[in-house]
Amino acid sequence: MTGPVVSRSPTCLSCMRRLAQPFLSLPLVQARAKSTHLVPSDKGVIVRLLANIPKFGRKDAIFRVERGRMRNEWYPRRLAEYMTVARFKQLGLSPKTDVGERDPTFVDMKALEQQLPALEPSAPVVKPQQDAKPVKKVLKPERVRELLSRLIPKTTTFYRIPIPAPPSNTTTISPLIAVAAAQETQEGPVAIYGSVSTKDIASSIKSRISADEDGAQIVVEPTHIRVLGLKDTSNKIKELGRFEVKVSIGNSDLEPITVFVEVLPGEEKAQGEEQASLKTAA
Repeated sequence: MTGPVVSRSPTCLSCMRRLAQPFLSLPLVQARAKSTHLVPSDKGVIVRLLANIPKFGRKDAIFRVERGRMRNEWYPRRLAEYMTVARFKQLGLSPKTDVGERDPTFVDMKALEQQLPALEPSAPVVKPQQDAKPVKKVLKPERVRELLSRLIPKTTTFYRIPIPAPPSNTTTISPLIAVAAAQETQEGPVAIYGSVSTKDIASSIKSRISADEDGAQIVVEPTHIRVLGLKDTSNKIKELGRFEVKVSIGNSDLEPITVFVEVLPGEEKAQGEEQASLKTAA
């Protein structure tokens, strides 16, 4: 390969170095970086605020904001409106002179005051007690007796399935003896499946008095119930009939209240919860 033809002597060091090289490994190409000088940048969209927005400006402020913020946040919530050429004309404004800048230091004091609790300057700040329990109203024994006498029904009815009588003896007996035995069987007490305990009676009384504001504060325990006329000391009713019940007034010395409990046969109602019914006193 022949050397390049030189019409005149080089005048700079760069040319002398280039001529000194015997061969060129790479062609000389001038590379330029991509320029964005002529590409217009998106400065956002002009909007007008319809409400005070902290860190942006107060209501009626006009400035440029990001398109995504306006499209996704402000416009759907009616916080700002687009300022088109027609809108500028309606308001008598000019897009050249009436477009300002956002105010990053703006704070809506009215919204801030509404978030803070209003405190009187002379009133001391009292810290709430985390473990504070509501104060339970204490009723006097006389008031408790008055409420129980008024709220507890005179007669409370429970339903139980009676135990059927055992089959009669197949041995042939005299007709007179058979009639007497049948009458004695019908007049005797009829046993029931299960029983009516003092707990059942106390639960029925609680359900009656709980509807009253003061009555709901009264504590009725099974130990306050005493059934009279039972054959054993279990304090449970195990047969059909009408029984007298004494309801004591807590641990006071006041006279107990006298009510009555009736146990009636009822196959359908015995399968669910006990149902107490009001009856007028005889």
